[in-house]
Amino acid sequence: MARLSVRQGDITTYDGDAIVNAANNHLQLGAGVAGAIRRSGGPAIQEECDRHGPIRVGEAALTGAGKLAVSWVVHAAAMGDEAVSERSIRESTMASLSLAAEHGIRRIAFPVLGSGIGGFEFKVAAEIMRDAVRQSRHSATLEEIVFYGFTFDDAVQLEQILLGDS
Repeated sequence: MARLSVRQGDITTYDGDAIVNAANNHLQLGAGVAGAIRRSGGPAIQEECDRHGPIRVGEAALTGAGKLAVSWVVHAAAMGDEAVSERSIRESTMASLSLAAEHGIRRIAFPVLGSGIGGFEFKVAAEIMRDAVRQSRHSATLEEIVFYGFTFDDAVQLEQILLGDS
């Protein structure tokens, strides 16, 4: 099982192998985490997304990372043509872990999928993701999985959910 940790701040500053984008299934880098990735990584990421998309809600796609410190961006489509749901969060988390394993990614950072623009409850989304990481056979191939909370309060809540005994 990968080492789980929590960080507070901007996921685009992560210095591992890959970051996960809280994506829509059309892979349009609009606002929220996707907008931050577009702004920090430059237009190459959207250009590559345009060649991959659309994908189904619950799937994930892999692109290069443009100007970001990481090598890859995994676009986890937890919303788009369908509203965010427990299923879409679970499936897009699992799909992201599968893509990471398939491409030799060892260190990856996740936002809490669906909890921003998607409007899904932060705590519930984080619990779904925690359980998906624990259940995925691909987690064993990773060295590190970092969950980012943008605010201090989000990071504290993630610590309790992901690193507690629940």
